Amino acid sequence: MKQYVIVVLLMMAIGISGCAKSLPPHEELNQAIKKSLDATGLNYSSKSRITDLAITKLDDETDSDAKFLGYLDSSIGIIRGISFNADGAVDMKAKKSEVLYELRYNKDNVDVSLKLPLLVDYGTQTIYVGTSVLNTILETVFPQTPSAKGKLIRINLNEFLRESAADTPELAKMLTENRFSPKNIDLINNATKTSILKALAKLDKASISEQPLTEQDRKVGVERHLHVSLGHKESVAVVTDIIDSIAQALYQDGVITKEEYAILLALTDKKSLDGFTDKIIVAMIFDVGIAQSGFVNQMECQLDVADKEGSFKFGINNVSTFSSYNEPHFSLSPETSGIVDLKEIMNAIKAEEKDAKSDSSSCDEDSDDSEADDASEE
Repeated sequence: MKQYVIVVLLMMAIGISGCAKSLPPHEELNQAIKKSLDATGLNYSSKSRITDLAITKLDDETDSDAKFLGYLDSSIGIIRGISFNADGAVDMKAKKSEVLYELRYNKDNVDVSLKLPLLVDYGTQTIYVGTSVLNTILETVFPQTPSAKGKLIRINLNEFLRESAADTPELAKMLTENRFSPKNIDLINNATKTSILKALAKLDKASISEQPLTEQDRKVGVERHLHVSLGHKESVAVVTDIIDSIAQALYQDGVITKEEYAILLALTDKKSLDGFTDKIIVAMIFDVGIAQSGFVNQMECQLDVADKEGSFKFGINNVSTFSSYNEPHFSLSPETSGIVDLKEIMNAIKAEEKDAKSDSSSCDEDSDDSEADDASEE
């Protein structure tokens, strides 16, 4: 009897598991996106690159325009070797995020990259800049500045804005409204999540399909591969719906001003958009990988834009992977690496420039005295 009960329970578990994986593609997509957006944190890796760029003709084309198009055509190969990468972590509980930005060129046996690591602590309103080419420039050009080798450069955001506010009214306004407060970050995050889910719910079910798993899917642990293909009308609708929904939420919560709200609404105004979107063709394709956990762990997006006359086209591709949901890992640690405050660096630079000006003035005075003595002797 016990064995029979165990067998029945196992069959029920298998059945439940099977049902969970047999959700229709559109339901599976909505469920996975919602679960992923509801996570309190994650790690991510993203790579973006231009896949297509061409201007075949210009209105009233001149000789200089023709030369420009020729240069552009020969530069396409170089442009395709450039990618913009970002590897980071987000922790909504701790109110901090980390990202390593990388601009990279990899083509024809040339591999060059520039990296910039950043850590943002929204709770303390502090930005930390990790070791990058900035450290090398400071040590080379301004050798008297405090050494930042192996240390993080700390920027107190409120202090930085306050010092810059006198010459920049926009910064003063941001400081007064405390745009980067933890509360506002939560409001922005919630508005974005709600807007994305609303836009997803409106998608035509026919645009979402199940795809067989690829070798790459299996390698990263994808259990279901969903393909979302959006034509011109749906692509425009998705983007405008998300922007419009976010703008309304942020305006109602007081995160943005009436003027800023009006600017965002202008971007989604149907009358204004119709005149522009009627002249172009937009297409968006998403390939979404969902792990056994139900979280999205891989996403590839291809955006293509072209005008109907065939004189312009542009394409960009992004591949992102996601991991460590609710348990993000950070690599930058101010507590262990040490800190140099940006204010100390700026004060040292100012002092060094003042000394250089003083030495220059002294040399000019000595030169003037020497010329005066020579004139006296003559």
